[in-house]
Amino acid sequence: MDRILVFSDIHGDMQAIDRIISKIEHEQADHILFAGDLGIDRLAAKVSKLRHLPIASTFVRGNCDSAWSFSEAAFPLPTQYAVLHMGKRIIFLTHGHLIPNWESAPVALASTDIFVSGHTHRSLLEHPKKQPIHLNPGSASSPRDRKAPTYALITPEGIAIKILATGEILEQMKLK
Repeated sequence: MDRILVFSDIHGDMQAIDRIISKIEHEQADHILFAGDLGIDRLAAKVSKLRHLPIASTFVRGNCDSAWSFSEAAFPLPTQYAVLHMGKRIIFLTHGHLIPNWESAPVALASTDIFVSGHTHRSLLEHPKKQPIHLNPGSASSPRDRKAPTYALITPEGIAIKILATGEILEQMKLK
C-alpha cells in the first residue's frame, strides 16, 4: 500500500460514490479506506460498483450502517474497526462513534501510527506530541465544517485532505 484514499460519511450520496471512484485513477490509488456511514441502502446500482472496485478496499461500519441494510444489499458486513500496515506504520481505521480516540483503540498505537476516524463530518489532521496522527477525512457528501466535501490521501511521504470535486489540498502533513 503506497497510495491510500480515505473517505467517510457518504450517507448514500450516489454522486459522491461516482467522484470517489473517479479519484482512484486520478490519485493512482492502490487501496481505499471507507471510515463508515456508507448508506448502502440508498446506493441502489452503485452497490455493484463498490463490490467490483478496481483496487483493494477496507470498509468499517458506522453508526448509520445497519447490519440489515448490508444484508439486503448482499454486501459483506463491515467490522467496527480495521488494522492495516503501511510499512512499519499502523493505520487504525474506525468510524469514531464507538472508538472515539486512539486511547480507546484495542491495539497499541505509537506516535508514528495513524488513527483514522470519521463520524463528525469535519476534516481533521493533527499530530499531538507523543501521540499518533489523527486523521478524519471529513464527509464526502455532507460536511459540517463549512468546507466542501472532502477525502484524504495517505502516501509514505505524507497525508493530505483534499476537496472531493477538485482535488485541491486543504491541509497536509509530511510523514517522517
